[in-house]
Amino acid sequence: MGTNFEKAFEDVKALVETFRSKESYYLSNEYQEAEARIDFINKFFIALGWDVNHDTQKDPYRQEVKVEKTQSNQKRPDYTFFLDPNYKDPMFFIEAKKPAKNLKDKNYYFQTIKYGWNAGTPLAILTDFEEFHILDCRYKPNINYVLNGSHQYYHYSQYTDNEIFAKIYYLFSREAVLDNSVERYAKDLKKPSGKAVQRGLFKENIKPIDDDFLEFIDGTRETLARAFKKNDTHLNSEELTEAVQRTIDRLVFIRFLEDKLIEQENYISELGGSGNIWKDFISVCRKLDAKYNGIVFKKHFIDEQDFSGPELKGFSQICDDISHLNSPYDFNVIPIHILGSIYERFLGKVVHATEKRVTVEEKPEVRKAGGVYYTPKYIVDYIVKNTVGELIKGKTPAEISKLRIADIACGSGSFLIGAFDCLLDYHNTYYRDNPDKAVKDGCYEKEGRWVLSIRQKQNILLNNIYGVDIDTQAVEVTQLSLALKMLEDETTATANDMQVLFHEKIIPNLSGNIVCGNSLIGTDILSGSLFSGEEERKLNPMDFETAFPAVFKSGGDSASGFDCVIGNPPYVRNRELDNYIKEYFNKKYQSAMGQYDLYQLFYEKSINLLKNNGLLGYITSNKWTIASYGFKLREFILMKCRVLKIVDVSTIDVFKDASTYPYVLILEKSKNNLSSNIIHFKKISDKNDFNDKYSDLEQKIFENDRNKNFVIKDKPLWLEKIDSISIKLGDICSIKETIHTGNVREKLIVNEEIDSSCKKLLFGKDVHRYGFSWSGKYVRYDKTLIKKEKGEYGNICEPKYFEEPKILLRDISKIPEAVYDEDSYYSVNTLYSIQTFANKYSLKYILGLLHSNILKYYFKVNFEEAHVSGGFLRFKKIYTSQLPIRIIDFNYFSDKQIHDKLVSLVDQMLAAQKELHHAKTDKDKSYYERRCKELDNQIDRLVYELYGLTEEEIKIVEGK
Repeated sequence: MGTNFEKAFEDVKALVETFRSKESYYLSNEYQEAEARIDFINKFFIALGWDVNHDTQKDPYRQEVKVEKTQSNQKRPDYTFFLDPNYKDPMFFIEAKKPAKNLKDKNYYFQTIKYGWNAGTPLAILTDFEEFHILDCRYKPNINYVLNGSHQYYHYSQYTDNEIFAKIYYLFSREAVLDNSVERYAKDLKKPSGKAVQRGLFKENIKPIDDDFLEFIDGTRETLARAFKKNDTHLNSEELTEAVQRTIDRLVFIRFLEDKLIEQENYISELGGSGNIWKDFISVCRKLDAKYNGIVFKKHFIDEQDFSGPELKGFSQICDDISHLNSPYDFNVIPIHILGSIYERFLGKVVHATEKRVTVEEKPEVRKAGGVYYTPKYIVDYIVKNTVGELIKGKTPAEISKLRIADIACGSGSFLIGAFDCLLDYHNTYYRDNPDKAVKDGCYEKEGRWVLSIRQKQNILLNNIYGVDIDTQAVEVTQLSLALKMLEDETTATANDMQVLFHEKIIPNLSGNIVCGNSLIGTDILSGSLFSGEEERKLNPMDFETAFPAVFKSGGDSASGFDCVIGNPPYVRNRELDNYIKEYFNKKYQSAMGQYDLYQLFYEKSINLLKNNGLLGYITSNKWTIASYGFKLREFILMKCRVLKIVDVSTIDVFKDASTYPYVLILEKSKNNLSSNIIHFKKISDKNDFNDKYSDLEQKIFENDRNKNFVIKDKPLWLEKIDSISIKLGDICSIKETIHTGNVREKLIVNEEIDSSCKKLLFGKDVHRYGFSWSGKYVRYDKTLIKKEKGEYGNICEPKYFEEPKILLRDISKIPEAVYDEDSYYSVNTLYSIQTFANKYSLKYILGLLHSNILKYYFKVNFEEAHVSGGFLRFKKIYTSQLPIRIIDFNYFSDKQIHDKLVSLVDQMLAAQKELHHAKTDKDKSYYERRCKELDNQIDRLVYELYGLTEEEIKIVEGK
C-alpha cells in the first residue's frame, strides 16, 4: 500500500480518537449535523484525497466536491463528488446526518438512494461519521423496501482496522475513483438471487432511471388518454396525443421547478383543494404561464372552459404518483440529457383512438426502423466539441452572438441541448477570465464566481440556437428541454429578480427558433399539384428563407446561412417513400441516387444551408461511404467541402439493438484547397477513447478513387494488380438479401411441415464453410399470411432465389462462411443468396474464391467499415458485390482448365465436409478434418496461381 494510503489511515485514526474521547457529547442531540460535517465528515474525505474545503481548487468552476451550504434543504445532496474535467456527471453522493440520528431509517435511505439512482451513480454514502453506510443505488427507490439497499455498513471503531479502512479507501478515495473504482465495484455487485426476490428483499429490478421513467410516462400517457376519452368521447387520435403530451410536459416542468427550488410551493401535491383537481391544475398552469412563458404553459385547448378534462380519479392518481411526496424521481438530479433520451423514445409512439377504444401505438416510421435510436451523450459531446467548440474558440460573447447553430431534424433536442450547454460553459469561462466585463455584460456573483443571468441565457438561446422537426410533438419537447436547461442552475431569487428588474417572462419565446416543418421539402412541391388539406398538412413543406428570415437574408449573400449544422438525421430507405416524394427528391437533390437513404439528402441539404466555412457534424450509417447509391453524395461532398474528421464508431454499441454501423463526419464547407486537405481519421473501440489522436490521410485519395469511395485503408499496391485482372462479383452474380420476417416471425417460422407452403429454412448460424446443419425449422412461404392492412410487414422474396442453385453466404462471421445448395433450401436475411447471371462461371468456382485466403485478406483490407464488434465482419451486398473475381476467358484452354480444376476441388471439399458432419468415430473425424485442411491448402495454392501472387505477396496474405 502506498504512502497516500498510510497518510490517510493515520489521519482517520486521529479522527477516531477525537470522536471516541467525547463520544457521549457527539452522540447527544446538542451536537448538530453542521458541526459533524466540519469536525469529522469533511476531514474524513480530505484524508481520502478530496479537496472538500477547496483549499487548492479555488476556481469555483473547477471544484470536484460540491458542498451544499445549508442543512434545511432536503432536496439536494450534502456532498456531490466529480472528477476533473467533467463537472456534470457525479461519481457519487454523500448524505450527512448528525450522529444522534439512527441512520437505519427508511426515510434517510430513500433520500440517499434517490440521489444516486436518479443521477445514474451506482453507489452513495449515508454517514454521520459514527456510522458509514454504503448504499446500492442500482435499484429504483421504494420506501417500503429501501432498507434492503444497504450494501455495506461500518462503525467508526472499525476505521482503525487496516483491512477495513483499505476497503473504504480503495473504493472512495480520489485516486481510486480516478481509476474507475466505483464503476468496477458496481459491476461486481451481485444481482439478487431468486430466493431474495421471493422473500421480498428486493421489490424492484435493476433498471436505470431513463428506462424506468420512460415506462412511467408511457403508462401515464395511456392512463391519461383513457381518462380524457372517458370524459369526451369525441376526442380524436391527434387531439388526444397533443392533450396528453402537453399535460405530461406541464407535470414534468412543474416538478422540475419544485425540485430545483425555483418555485417554493409544492404545487402538485397540493392540487385538489378546491374539489376539482383538474381545474386546480389548469389554474396553476395559468399562474405559471404569467411568470415563465414558453410552449409548455402557452394557452392550449386543454385550458379552455369548455374542455371537459380527464376523468378526475385517473388524473388524481397520476398526480399522486408524480408528486414529490410519493415519487422516486428527483428532477434536481436527473441530467437534462437523460430527460432528452427519455423523451426521444417517448416521441416514437402516439395515441390512437376509435369510438370505443384508446391504445398507444408506435408510429409507422418508427416501427419500420425497428425502434427509436437516441444518440448517446458522448457522441453528442464529441460532435458539439468539434463543431460548435471550434467555431467559438477565441471569440468574445459579442462575436458569438452572431453565430447560428442548427439541427434540422432535432427530435427531442439532444444536439441543441449539447450546443447550448457548450455555449453556456464557454461564456462562464470567458467571464471568469475577464471579470471586468462580467458586470458590464449582465452577470451576477454567486458563491464567489460570476454566473450568467437569465437574460444572458435567453439571448444565447434566441441568438444562437435553431431547430426544425417535422413532428409537432418533437418541437414541443425540444423547446421544453431547452427551457429546462436554461433554468438548470437558477433559484427562486434569480427567477424573481428577472421579473422584478425587467418585467419579462422568464422563458423566451422560441417559436421563431424551433419550428415545425419538413426540412427536405419546400413549398415548391405545391406548385401545380393538387393536394388535399390533410395531405399538405402531413407533408408540412417549409422554406428555410421564410422560417428563418434573419438567418437567410434576401439576396443570399455570403453572410446568409447557418454557421453550423449538427445532428443525427433520420434513417429511412427511399423504398418507404411515396412515389411523388421520390420524384420530387430526384429533381431536387443530386444525392438522390439508386436505393438511397434519407440521411444522404440531409447531408446535401445541410451543406447547402451552411455559410462558406460553416461546419457540419453528423453521425449516420457508414453504408453510403462505399455503396454505389452513395456515389453522388460523395462526389457532392468532395466538390463542396473539406473533410475534417472521420471517426469510425461502428465497433461501439452506439445505438442499442440497432444493426447500424455508424461514422461521425465533420465537414467544412469550403471552396479552397480541397485536394490538399488533410483528413483526421480514427477508429474508436471504447466510448472513453475520444481523444485527439488521429491518423492522417489526404482528401485527394478519395477524389482519385474511381468510385469516390470514402475508404480508409493502407492498401498494398499489388492489390491493384488483382483488381486489374478481375471482374466485380456484383457484375456476374445477383446477391440477394433473403427473407425478412418483419413483425410476423411467429406466423412464418414453424417447427413442422404444416402444409405444402412449408419450406426447409436455414439461418446464418446454420451455415459454416462449405457446409450447413439444418435446425429442423420451416418457413411458411405464403404472402397472404402478411396482413399489411393490419400493420404487418415482412418480405419473403421470390422463389427463384431459393429454388435454383445458389451460394448461401452468412451476413455476420469472422471469415467468409458459405455453402453451395441445389436442394432448394430457403433462408432468412442473415444469409445472402448468390446466383450467377447468364454466364459460364460456375457457382462452385466462386465459392472456392470466397473461401480463399486472398479474398479474405482483400475483404478485411478494403472494407474497414465492414468490421464490427467482437472481430466480426458484415458481408453485406455493398461490400461483397465489389469482391474481385478472376476473369476467365473460356476460349483459352489454360484459363478454362484452372476454372474447372477449382470447381473439382470445391466438389471434393463439399463432399468431405458432408462426410465430416456425419462422422461418428474419432478416426473418421480426424481423417476428414485432415482431408478438408489438405483441400483448403490446394484451393489456396491454386487461387494464388490464378491471381499471379509472388511468394512475398503470399506471405503478406498469410500473415507471415
